[in-house]
Amino acid sequence: MDVHIDYTNIDRVSQIIRKIGIIRDSYHDPRYYPSINCDTELQFGYFTVMVAIDHRTSTPLEVFEGYVDGEFFHGADLLYRLGMKVFEETPSFFLPKNLSMLSYEEAFRLIKFADKALWDMHVRTFLIRDIGKKVMEYYGGKFEELFNVETIRDFAARLSIFRAYEDPVQKKIFLLAKFLEGRGLIKFKDKENYHVAVDNHLSRIALRLGIIRLDDYEPIVKQIELTRDEDIKIRMTIRSAWKEVSNRSNHDPFALDDFLWSFGRKTCTREYPRCDECPFSEVCYARRNNEYWYEHRHTLTWYY
Repeated sequence: MDVHIDYTNIDRVSQIIRKIGIIRDSYHDPRYYPSINCDTELQFGYFTVMVAIDHRTSTPLEVFEGYVDGEFFHGADLLYRLGMKVFEETPSFFLPKNLSMLSYEEAFRLIKFADKALWDMHVRTFLIRDIGKKVMEYYGGKFEELFNVETIRDFAARLSIFRAYEDPVQKKIFLLAKFLEGRGLIKFKDKENYHVAVDNHLSRIALRLGIIRLDDYEPIVKQIELTRDEDIKIRMTIRSAWKEVSNRSNHDPFALDDFLWSFGRKTCTREYPRCDECPFSEVCYARRNNEYWYEHRHTLTWYY
């Protein structure tokens, strides 16, 4: 599969983003995130664990959603809401020693809702344990030591030893960096190395807006499963394309990531995109072709 960046469409999309402006999230919503006043070690532990298990929450057979304390949550929102319930009840859950010895029963507090557990519950439990064990082994049992870095390059290098963060496209690494930097827990000196966290939403939007182009759209139209290498190739190209949009629109990749993730969930949705509400409708490649592609289909993974 040949995939390349369309710089003409990148210019068009960037001009619109400059006009509409985007605002970065503060990551302070108490439904999903701990107080910024709580212990730093616990904040590091919470975000490292929650991002580690923040990948596909629903399958065609199982939808992860429901009401918590009278409020409806879906997908990642429900995952983080359950995470905060655990944090409020047992903050020490997120300390490395406890993570390293995590039982399935304890893990279910994070990954089970009502009578349904997330589809890969055993994998997510393994990913959490792996974090605890390696922080204990390599960083003296302290997340603060793990994250004693000045650059995002060093941050990424340290995280790459953890199975949850081994994705070559580094979706979870940049998602975690976005949270920690946005809350002032880490100050990176190399902002030029920031990237968006490429997930299904950012992939779908890139395809539809035409900031990347494929030589053959049949695998997308027919939802033919791509190989691991093809998946990495297309997502790396998408990451580079959004980096260009970030540079040309004068918006931080982390702010752009916040905007695109929300835009993909609310406007450029997988099914029935709301084109009448879309600021990009006049430059949208998918709309011109009347072909509203889904994101590419990939092998099930914990990468994103």
